[in-house]
Amino acid sequence: MMGDSLDFSVALVQMPCKEGNREENFRLAKEMLAQHKTSANREFIILPELFAIGFRYSDYERAGPGILGATSDFIQQVAEEHSAYVVATDIESAGEKYFNTLMVANPHGNLVATYRKLHPFQDEKNTFQGGDTGVVMDAGGIKVGLEICYDVRFPELTRSLATNGAELIIMPAAFPDPRSQHWDTLVMARAIENQVYFAAVNRVGFGFDGKTYFGHSQLVDPWGVRRTRINSDVAVFVNKGDTSMISDVREQITCWQDRVPERYDQIQFMRE
Repeated sequence: MMGDSLDFSVALVQMPCKEGNREENFRLAKEMLAQHKTSANREFIILPELFAIGFRYSDYERAGPGILGATSDFIQQVAEEHSAYVVATDIESAGEKYFNTLMVANPHGNLVATYRKLHPFQDEKNTFQGGDTGVVMDAGGIKVGLEICYDVRFPELTRSLATNGAELIIMPAAFPDPRSQHWDTLVMARAIENQVYFAAVNRVGFGFDGKTYFGHSQLVDPWGVRRTRINSDVAVFVNKGDTSMISDVREQITCWQDRVPERYDQIQFMRE
């Protein structure tokens, strides 16, 4: 059961990344947020995946972990300045590898949640160690599930977050061309099938390896309506939601109540 009706807003910070240059990426993020005014009691400022360091792995040894470090310090500062929750990822030491770690700072500037990406993508496995648990956090009474990029392709994860009470899923990402149709479809599907809000923020611009990042940052509501989709602009877009919509949608389309999870592992194989 959902709790009381609570309103919230998301600020989707769609920005490029200068590989390996945290100071420049911090400067751009602060510049983009300079005129931003928090618009709800519970606002989530969300930055793209590895927004501060990027994916050029040769930078990592020189730059060092950003969590705990420069990036976690940065998001704490921004959270306190804007009286908002700030969500961002950076690299965290994991022995000989790294975790791709998401951290959340609350409006008082305190670090309140950590999530390590469960699903490193293909050759990322050579550099990143996968995490070992999903995370749902309480943010001012709203239950928030956390994902990172490639996680969106695993519906089991989003379903688990939702069955553990998540009302809003937040996902920083660095999704490149030519997979924009996958991105739009997957984000919308995760919202529709779980009847929750899904806020997804994607990088834009060019990567060092020739990849281009298309953006399409968006908030999808529990009905599956895309409240906004920034195309490939460098921009901050704010949209609002209310958790009462979740129960309203689940009353109209009763697939949540009609689930029979105890039967889904009971598969009968038949021959012709």
